[in-house]
Amino acid sequence: KRQDMKRIICTLMGFAALTAGFDAAAAGRKTSVPEQNEQPTPRLRFTGDPFAQQATAVFAETLHDMRSKIEYGSNERFPAGFFHTSTESEGVPQYYNDMWTRDCGRGVIELSRLGFADDARLISRYFLAHITDGDHWGRELHHSAPHVELDGNVLILSGICSAWRANGMERGLGREFCDGIAPVVAWIDSLTRVSPYGGLLPSTSELSGNPSTDYPVYSIFGNYGIYTVMAQIADMAAASGRPELAAQAARLRTTMEQALGRLVSDGHYSYAPKGCWFNGIDSRNGRAYDISDWDGTSWPTWHWTRQLPYILHYDYLSPNADGKFAEVHAASYRLLRHWMAKGEYFRKYGFVSNTGWTGMGGRHDETMCGYGQGFFTQAALIADDVNVYTKCLEGIARLGYDGGVIEQMSYEKNPFVMHECFNYDNYEKGLDHTFGVHSEGRREIMENPGDEGNLVQEAEILKAFSIVAGVRCEGRRLTLMPRLPWLWDTMECVDWPVTDADGRTHRIRFTVRHERWLRRCTVELEGIGRFEGTDIRFGPFPRLLNNPKGYESELIGNASWIWVRGIKGDKRTITVEL
Repeated sequence: KRQDMKRIICTLMGFAALTAGFDAAAAGRKTSVPEQNEQPTPRLRFTGDPFAQQATAVFAETLHDMRSKIEYGSNERFPAGFFHTSTESEGVPQYYNDMWTRDCGRGVIELSRLGFADDARLISRYFLAHITDGDHWGRELHHSAPHVELDGNVLILSGICSAWRANGMERGLGREFCDGIAPVVAWIDSLTRVSPYGGLLPSTSELSGNPSTDYPVYSIFGNYGIYTVMAQIADMAAASGRPELAAQAARLRTTMEQALGRLVSDGHYSYAPKGCWFNGIDSRNGRAYDISDWDGTSWPTWHWTRQLPYILHYDYLSPNADGKFAEVHAASYRLLRHWMAKGEYFRKYGFVSNTGWTGMGGRHDETMCGYGQGFFTQAALIADDVNVYTKCLEGIARLGYDGGVIEQMSYEKNPFVMHECFNYDNYEKGLDHTFGVHSEGRREIMENPGDEGNLVQEAEILKAFSIVAGVRCEGRRLTLMPRLPWLWDTMECVDWPVTDADGRTHRIRFTVRHERWLRRCTVELEGIGRFEGTDIRFGPFPRLLNNPKGYESELIGNASWIWVRGIKGDKRTITVEL
């Protein structure tokens, strides 16, 4: 009996230690958002084919997962405002202890877009208290580095401006933010003045194709980002009583607009076809940086998803605002679409390759949920290319939903959360498609599990879903441009935030219902009474639209759309019949 009692005591002691270990592990990660920071959560629901149901869960779970990365001050290891790049501290790879500037900037933009104003303000203040390299941010917020992570600085600046708008465009907050970012804008200004390429800025980054080099590239994605974010800064500074900063930002935007012309291919300088964006200029020799140099491997970068920089417009400006480069954007999109169509996995499943199916030379698969799938999906949606965005959204649903995986190989906790990397070949075998395996196949793929809930990858997917919802406010006029795939029958948006020109955020509810068997589409609206008027675009409809009712119609690519404008009242139901 004494031996039995001894074993029981030891067992209980072990159980207590194990429980304490679980408690300590739970304390080190966020599993819920504190009540004092609760804000209305926008809901998005799709019905139709099975991918619509999967997409519904992916949006809800990914949004919750992104917010779970925010620290509110209850964790002793991480101060309030810390924004984890990974969801969990377990697993390999993971970046739980890091704040990657690109990831966190995009995360704050999406938090602002989706109405989480308090969260966005909290993290923005953390950004300003941790300017890594004196006058700008490095690749990771808490680590100084000799390189210039240009796109990371762009996204943080855009996130801060977005947080200001989401928080009512308060004059005091605007001044605080303007004073905080002034050194960063001055740093950008100083780089344009010594630039050998008309004001283009140097970059060493994943989005430039050279993250591990000791030389920079004057690349399109980051420089186009500077061009777009300067409009945001100028507006915030002008509205907040900082005219000098407003003038400086406006001047830098003009400088960048002129300099960007150097990154349009003439058909000779770069491998990119004439009239398309090319990746950038090599600082070593002034040549087009068409082939990457990345951790000992290389691949073509003249037809990869970074040549779609105009998707950054959707963070602030109208997607069609950039008239000067409209033809370059369209040509670049057609180039990437051509390369996507070469891949059997895009045709079969809607999976996007961020390298245009040329691969990364064996380093790992050429896939990323954000930089690849997210970027190209956003571009297809902005282009209203219905056949292509239908396929891309199918790909998002497949990649986010792991319910069909038979053999689990990587660290998984949620079957609906996006990962960093994924593997095409595994998908067909019922294996974990977030995990790579080194093979002797056509794509020499090295073992590379995808970080579940990697911040920038999931935030870019949330942005894509926001473009699907298609809610915009210009001035005090509401515009709804929902973009449903052909076989998605309904979309319901609940508590969707809309910020008007005065910084007031309104919550609306609307449902789009396609009844294709009756050839009609209905939109139900609630909460639109505070706007001067509402314009709705119905569709997509077949390209050949023999419309006897005389609606205002618009033909874009392979689909037609119908506009109903000037809708008044707070609660309305509008039906379009063909």
